[in-house]
Amino acid sequence: MTLLYELIGDQSLVVWVALGLVGFLLTWKGANVVESTTSKISDHFGVSQAIQGGLIVAAATSFPELAIIVISVLVLGEFGVGAGALIGTAVFNILVIPAAVAVTSGDTTTTQGIVYRDAIFYTVAVLALFGVIALGVLGTDGRELARITPQMGVGLLVLYGVYVVLLVGGKSGASDRTRTESTNVPKQLGLFAGGLAVVLVGVESMIGMTLQVADALGAPPFLISVTVLSVLSSFPDLLVGVKMGQAGDKRAAVANVFGTNTFNLVAALPIGVILAGGVSIGFLTSVPLLLFLFYTTLVVVVLSATDFEISTEEGYVFLAMYAVFLGWMTTEALGITALLTESTLRTIVG
Repeated sequence: MTLLYELIGDQSLVVWVALGLVGFLLTWKGANVVESTTSKISDHFGVSQAIQGGLIVAAATSFPELAIIVISVLVLGEFGVGAGALIGTAVFNILVIPAAVAVTSGDTTTTQGIVYRDAIFYTVAVLALFGVIALGVLGTDGRELARITPQMGVGLLVLYGVYVVLLVGGKSGASDRTRTESTNVPKQLGLFAGGLAVVLVGVESMIGMTLQVADALGAPPFLISVTVLSVLSSFPDLLVGVKMGQAGDKRAAVANVFGTNTFNLVAALPIGVILAGGVSIGFLTSVPLLLFLFYTTLVVVVLSATDFEISTEEGYVFLAMYAVFLGWMTTEALGITALLTESTLRTIVG
């Protein structure tokens, strides 16, 4: 039960959808403030485009997803809502954002640093998460449940630390920018904190809507989270990417995608695991989703490495792949397909 539910009590689905949309607007506004303040502070100190996109802005714009996983664990005691949002966000980010940048701003040039460091490391992060879930099966009596311990979560956080070291210490992480005009850093920090607070309120409302929609449809919250909640929470990231592309920072926009997804999978998700004191997740649920995420990542990486460019045509291919993903999740929710069975979906517990 969310804090908002305790405050307003039982309401109609229409009311919850309206509150969810209000929460989305709050999250959007708060994320914009967070992104703007981090960019201004980074510019003030002459931080490079690569580090801005792959680390600073990526972590800042991932706060909605981090808030979702923290609230789902600490308030709901329901890890599946947060896990679903993070997996859905990863698919959305890797397919929709590069596509949107390429379609709205034209062919998008990548670099060796983005492909051979950010993209490859993100692929390693996906495989590491897959490996952790597979190892989690060893601690259970059967193959359907995987137990992820806090120690495993710490291991994933260490992996993210390695990524930070590579990003900051690599040659491409050297500053390619000079300091801009003076920025009122204390003021920007205050706005940053305010933006985070607004995001928290917005995320609470969106989670409440997700649970009520799942209840009305008789569907597992995980399925609604991996589609509806993930799209709503990722939309600010999409706007940031398009804004960067139109401003001429296409490389930073692409780096932000890989940086955001890496943060979500090996930083935000492990934080939820640690806060929950360990979680159990349906192995048969995670395998199809992670395989889809892995193969879509390979497609994006290969096309990004081809002439180090994402063309407008390739952007449309990415959008088509995401449409396939949404279609798959819809058929699962309607019971037409059963790759993600109801029993395994409901075994995602804290």
